[in-house]
Amino acid sequence: MPIPPILDVFVVWHPDDMSGAERFADLHEHFHSPAFSGLAGGAVEVYARSEPWDDGAAPRPLGIETPLGEGLPAAQFNAIIPVIDTNLLRAAADPSSLWSRYLREIAALNQKSGVGVYPVVAEGLQWGSSVVNQILGDIQTLPSNVNTDRGLFGRELAQAITQHIQQEAKRPARLTVFVSHTKHRSSEEAARSGPAMFERVRNHIQQSHLSAFFDAHDIQPGGDWEKTLEDSAASSALLMIRTDVYAAREWTQREVHAAKRSGMPVVCMYALTAGEERGSFLMDHVPSVVCDLADPDPGVKLALNRLVDETLKNTLWLAQTSYLSGDGFDWLPAQSPEPTTLAPWLASHREKQPDDKHLWVIHPDPPLGSAERRVLLQLCAVAGYDVDVDILTPRTFAARGGALRK
Repeated sequence: MPIPPILDVFVVWHPDDMSGAERFADLHEHFHSPAFSGLAGGAVEVYARSEPWDDGAAPRPLGIETPLGEGLPAAQFNAIIPVIDTNLLRAAADPSSLWSRYLREIAALNQKSGVGVYPVVAEGLQWGSSVVNQILGDIQTLPSNVNTDRGLFGRELAQAITQHIQQEAKRPARLTVFVSHTKHRSSEEAARSGPAMFERVRNHIQQSHLSAFFDAHDIQPGGDWEKTLEDSAASSALLMIRTDVYAAREWTQREVHAAKRSGMPVVCMYALTAGEERGSFLMDHVPSVVCDLADPDPGVKLALNRLVDETLKNTLWLAQTSYLSGDGFDWLPAQSPEPTTLAPWLASHREKQPDDKHLWVIHPDPPLGSAERRVLLQLCAVAGYDVDVDILTPRTFAARGGALRK
């Protein structure tokens, strides 16, 4: 079935302000990255609202309250980013101008369900006494340093959108990062000077809006650590700090396993010094980032950026499943299925629906490789599903004409 757009991002700026065009290019590249390409259809799109239809007018309408044309519905969620710079202040200086009216309409949309407004103020701009500030000043702006850091811009906006969607869905809005690490170090790691990698990650988180994080090593002795771990994994994005002995530690294996079974986003940051004696099948099948130990800060930032993107992708996929489930799918995981997640799901599905004769699964792109698919089909056969099994992605489902074999 056709799936309506899930998230539209509108960047609004005055055509004479170059900063607006730059921020639009940043977001267009960010939301067309691999992190979001696996969602169904045109799930996320970025639109420019700068040039007017008529000379001297404000930009063309957003199409949120009133469709721009027949068959062009508004997205389920909309993010509006006004880029405030010198020429926008001048164009809106007259409260009766078309630009002032356009900005007031944006401010009013901020009160509507499914719409968030996230202004960006050009670096160094003094706008406190302007008409634009009177209109948009009560709305929280994104940090000014997003103007010079493309990765931070994408992360701040993705986090704000995620929290807005979660809040409207009556789910915990605060994005919590579960930092999975081991304090045990290999001899090669211990010989290196400087703080441990976990401390570097902690410092980055404390200096960001991701100030809430969960460290399983902080659980008090005598507490029910397993329950605490499970509860946290059910509501946290997990960052693996994969150092030399990380994959072999029982505690870290249980943390990653709990997060995967709960369907939470997981990102692996490789920070190996001498390498691993052996890895762990529990640790793979997730997005990964390489951290250069000689200059770790860029790798840490990239890992946090990717983790926030994965969290937004999960949130948007959850919104899409309300449409995809109508096609009859049994399981719609936010991550590609793997033995770690498929085996417990099969056991649960067999218990809940013992008479079910088919198994239809859809997950975000890219599709599984042929060897991966064969392993999963073998697991399904062991569970008694060896006749009517389909493991699809939105792309392969669409290529089939949007229909399951029945």
